[in-house]
Amino acid sequence: TYNIGLKSFPPAAHLVYFFSYLLFYRRFSHIHCPSKFIAAQLRSHGYKARLHVISNGVHPAFVPPEKPRDHSSSPIKILMIGRLSPEKRQDLLIRAVMKSRYADRIQLYFAGKGPWEKKLRRMGSKLPNPPVFGYYKQDELIRLIYDCDLYVHASDVEIEAISCIEAFACGLVPVISNSKRSAAAQFAFGPEHLFKAGSPQSLAEKIDYWLNNPQRLREAEEKYARLGKQYALE
Repeated sequence: TYNIGLKSFPPAAHLVYFFSYLLFYRRFSHIHCPSKFIAAQLRSHGYKARLHVISNGVHPAFVPPEKPRDHSSSPIKILMIGRLSPEKRQDLLIRAVMKSRYADRIQLYFAGKGPWEKKLRRMGSKLPNPPVFGYYKQDELIRLIYDCDLYVHASDVEIEAISCIEAFACGLVPVISNSKRSAAAQFAFGPEHLFKAGSPQSLAEKIDYWLNNPQRLREAEEKYARLGKQYALE
């Protein structure tokens, strides 16, 4: 429902859940759910099957770099991975950088394709350093993750957030929307990793916090690299 432009419209979402159950899911006694979030959604919409929460997992190539990241170099590189579409909220990241005290040093990277690319390019052209857009093969994406300083996951709606897992499995520290309709918030180690959903000001404050504290950023990288091992396909 977000994808077709309805955004937060619970009656439409409820109908989708209802008809999905009526036409398909009621036939099954077991359902795989990639996150606790979506399991709770199914349960709240009356799904009766036994729900199994198992992550889809990430490819074993997503591991931390051999050498620690150097956060002293310029520009400051911030990455967001995902389809370029309204529900992913790349626009929030662009607006947040406009408000950041480091705006003139930040270079955004958007990895993905989608219908919002032209709009996002127009928005980003107002930044001191316009964003870089690209669609990357796995090895190229991993190199880009290694080269970045911070990861942002601004999506309003997310069933599992594999892209976020891939990023922190490579030791890249995430800043995540606290949206109630996103599973990604479960990956936050503390409030410094969460920003208020839909608020560019809140996101700018969290970005600036991490850029102001490089030592804490390095410590968080190690913690997230350990967490990432739990989501490896093996």
